[in-house]
Amino acid sequence: MSSTLPKLDLIYFKMRAFTEAIQMQLCYGNIPYNYHFPWDYFDKSWPEIKKEVGFGQLPLLVINDSKRVWQSGSIMRYTATLAKTMPEHLEDRGIADAIFESSQELFQPLNATINFRVGEDYENFKKSILDDFEPRLFYFNKFLENDQSGPFFFGKSPFYCDFGTYHQFSLIRVLDNTIFDDFSSVKMFMNSLENLKGVSEYLSSRPELIGVGKEPKLVIDGKAVSTGMKPD
Repeated sequence: MSSTLPKLDLIYFKMRAFTEAIQMQLCYGNIPYNYHFPWDYFDKSWPEIKKEVGFGQLPLLVINDSKRVWQSGSIMRYTATLAKTMPEHLEDRGIADAIFESSQELFQPLNATINFRVGEDYENFKKSILDDFEPRLFYFNKFLENDQSGPFFFGKSPFYCDFGTYHQFSLIRVLDNTIFDDFSSVKMFMNSLENLKGVSEYLSSRPELIGVGKEPKLVIDGKAVSTGMKPD
């Protein structure tokens, strides 16, 4: 590892949620990091360690075995400085943050629905999420169309807001894989981010999420394990 880069340990649960955009960004920037489940990193169950971690929240980023950053947005912005995905100009940073925060408004109940809900409960939330998302999609697509140099929100190079938006959109696509068909700028955005060096490798190697809506599981080291906040 380069001596100019800090040692990074990213800690989170068994689910495809808060750390996906962070990991894509780190891989794009070729920034080394280690990913841990909390019970492995702390050698204790999550209820045992929760009161000792930040505000009792994960994900958690441990920097050089000492400094701890919690809140996924804070981790995203910190790692953006390492991956060089932070806009140079202050005004653009404000806009990028607004795009990122707008994408994060989709988080609940989207991520919980994909990772945990099943049966009729899943179908009900799926309909509600898609109904709520469709008018929001117009604005994301409009912003992408504003910069004809594309394919990202600020042109040819991705910033941290692009990774944050991609994650949420990728889960929306699990609910309805045709939802972007009439939005060419969004389709180009998704395809372009997926094919970035580092990102494409991460997406092809991360644990596969299976059984959405029926029995959600992640395939880790060839074994299907239940999503959740504790070991199998």
